[in-house]
Amino acid sequence: MVDVVLALLGISLILFFGFFAEFIFKKISVPDVLFLIILGFVLGPHALGWVDLSQFSTILPIFTTFTLLFLLFDGAFNINLSSLVKELSESSILTIFNFIISTIIVTIIMFTFGFPFLVSLFTGFLLGGVSSSFVIPVLNQMNVGKKLYSLLTLESALTDVLCIVFSLTVIEIMNVGVFAFKIVATRLVSKFAIAGLIGIIAGVIWIILILRVFKKHSYVMVVAFLILVYVVADSLEGNGAIATLFFGLMLNNSKQLSSIFRGIVSQKKDVGKKALLGDLGVSVTTPSEQEFYHQLSFILKTFFFVYIGLLIDFSDTKALIIGGIISVALMLSRTASRTLTKKMLAENRFLVDSMFARGLAAAVIAQLAVTAGIPNADLIVKITFVAITGTILFSSVRIFILKAQGYFKSSPEQKQKSSRKLIFESNPKPKVKKRTTNK
Repeated sequence: MVDVVLALLGISLILFFGFFAEFIFKKISVPDVLFLIILGFVLGPHALGWVDLSQFSTILPIFTTFTLLFLLFDGAFNINLSSLVKELSESSILTIFNFIISTIIVTIIMFTFGFPFLVSLFTGFLLGGVSSSFVIPVLNQMNVGKKLYSLLTLESALTDVLCIVFSLTVIEIMNVGVFAFKIVATRLVSKFAIAGLIGIIAGVIWIILILRVFKKHSYVMVVAFLILVYVVADSLEGNGAIATLFFGLMLNNSKQLSSIFRGIVSQKKDVGKKALLGDLGVSVTTPSEQEFYHQLSFILKTFFFVYIGLLIDFSDTKALIIGGIISVALMLSRTASRTLTKKMLAENRFLVDSMFARGLAAAVIAQLAVTAGIPNADLIVKITFVAITGTILFSSVRIFILKAQGYFKSSPEQKQKSSRKLIFESNPKPKVKKRTTNK
């Protein structure tokens, strides 16, 4: 009984700590995930030793899997199809460019330290993208232009997907055993096609159920249906995580999609424009419902980053060195994106360069490496967690410097009045005329 009481007390205190960490983040721009990782390390076996990880061994696979599928589902609510189409060209170029550069660098570092190529490539993919769990909360606390906000949020959302898809691809290749391109390609296309189809069908079914049957929003039922979508996709040899992503996309864009459908079946004239704008559709998710999903993501994020802190082992010198080198390399490689952001204001370019923190997606995938039986999985987890902590720390410092100089304050007027040079730009030379466009 004492253990149960202590466990409940711990859960309560961790959630309170997560709330106050988020409050501090809003005040001084130091990301809450950094405090959560520190808390986990302090409580863990490598510091105070108050938490015994062996007690959670039975529930960790369930927790990790649910976190992954809900991460993708909730991330889908940051992807608006119309915005995606409008910004697809610029954001996709930036996303793919940074993802490829980061993946190559991490793969080379891992291979240099003696890891097998596929293991190195797997680590490169899982650390290849910036974290939406870091980027979106940071941007929400800053006064950035709509175009820049859209660019960075789309990049973080898309790279979360890329990290998961390509990492799972490498796991599939390892499971096949022999790299036969035809066999691997067929299996991958089959798994993702099945997953996408199931996610779309599930979305259509849920939209019909809400509009025709239930006519009432049940948040818990959506979560239950989400888990069912994952189970069905996995049972039919599809990828359950990708199925939940498509399901989330269908729900988030239900108004636009239902409007287009009604426009197609309508016999009335001059409805084409209204259909494309979404005027004929109905959304099956409410703002309060999406807020519920974000709150659930907050709970998962809080406990997962505390869990990351529990596993950080500074006594493992090899993991510490490799993770530290990867953190610095990812920070430096991010500046390569300046070749694509030459037309931006100096402070906007620096903000883009500063958004390189890794987070929840990488941590979840690293845990999947253990359950999938990948060679050196335990060491990969430690390296990943050091890299996550390092990139969050470095990215936070750069953003703090940017805000300390008066840029991206909560008041739009402050940004217009701030005209002094940035200490991190040797010769930004911002032109007055360009300040009318926030690229």
